[in-house]
Amino acid sequence: MDADRLVTKLMAGRLTRRDLHKALATSGLALVAGPLLPRPGRAAPEDHPTFFTWSNYEVPEMHQPYIRKYGESPNFAVWGDEEEALTKMRAGFKPDMTMPCSYKVTPWNDAGLLQPMDLSRLSNWPDVLEPLRNVPDTSFGENRPWVCAWWGLTSITYRTDLVDIQEESLGLLWDERYAGKIALFDSLIDGVMMAAIYSGAKNPFDMTKEETAKVQELLVKQKPLLRFYSNSTTEIEQALASGEVVAATTWNDSPLRLLQQGLPVKFMQPKEGAMTWTCGLSLMKEADPAKLDRTYDLIDAFLSPETGEYWIKNFGMGHSNKKSFDRVPEDELTQRGLSRQPEEYLKHGIFQATIRNEAELQGVFEAVKAGL
Repeated sequence: MDADRLVTKLMAGRLTRRDLHKALATSGLALVAGPLLPRPGRAAPEDHPTFFTWSNYEVPEMHQPYIRKYGESPNFAVWGDEEEALTKMRAGFKPDMTMPCSYKVTPWNDAGLLQPMDLSRLSNWPDVLEPLRNVPDTSFGENRPWVCAWWGLTSITYRTDLVDIQEESLGLLWDERYAGKIALFDSLIDGVMMAAIYSGAKNPFDMTKEETAKVQELLVKQKPLLRFYSNSTTEIEQALASGEVVAATTWNDSPLRLLQQGLPVKFMQPKEGAMTWTCGLSLMKEADPAKLDRTYDLIDAFLSPETGEYWIKNFGMGHSNKKSFDRVPEDELTQRGLSRQPEEYLKHGIFQATIRNEAELQGVFEAVKAGL
């Protein structure tokens, strides 16, 4: 399994699944034997829609408005990653709604899996943060098959007692003073893109040959400074806690957990801009018309401010409904690398998008890791 696909699975802080995959990899086992086996979710009567999604999104706290209206949860089917989900749907599985992240919307739409949404049927749409209404590569003219539900940041978490910097910059990942004490996500989207942003590429997700060559140079220069590449936020957090690593790429849930342990860390707001990932909800092209009203209600429930409050407090990342932030104390938002003015915060981020030269960049990354 490539790192990019694995990181996609990790973006919402699902520690149990993450640690399971890490343990399997450590023991030399692969997931090829069972990724396409059915993964049970919570079963409900047939008049409820089926939501095909990541694990942990089926908890009742994530869709209370739906439960209040219909008396129980809908049906859930759980995937391991988006590639598994795509394979299963192409093989004939027909859920009513799914939850792709932004850079998967274009290929899923191109595959004919999604249908446009009627936003007038979503009562919470007017409260979706303005910067999240037009996430790159998620709408096609008037066709909007996806709405953003949650977002987070990829940046650097560093030990404030062990790192001395005058200005917050992604350049910390290339600071030779900390050679052997830096960690990077083993990922194209959340690792290599840090180098692309730092390089000054005009569009990190659609680079020229010259820009790609510059990124390769940065990756080669960086490799001897790294303690390790990793897809496990648990491993990265433990290394930061012990001081084995003093700076690492993370999402904004990692500094929250470390701060709650009393550790002196900070989640960087680099001058180059943090990278913003977004995940959301899509209505499937073959959704059951008889369940369409309930499917829209379920989408709307996930966009509600109370779901957003639960998400922010428990996952430490941002929700798309601006009213969610009014329900969380200011100090708790600060701990999570968020603010009471999320629109301004998002304006300074760099939204993840479809990587146009993905295969080429993946080859560059693998060559650098192999010792190019």
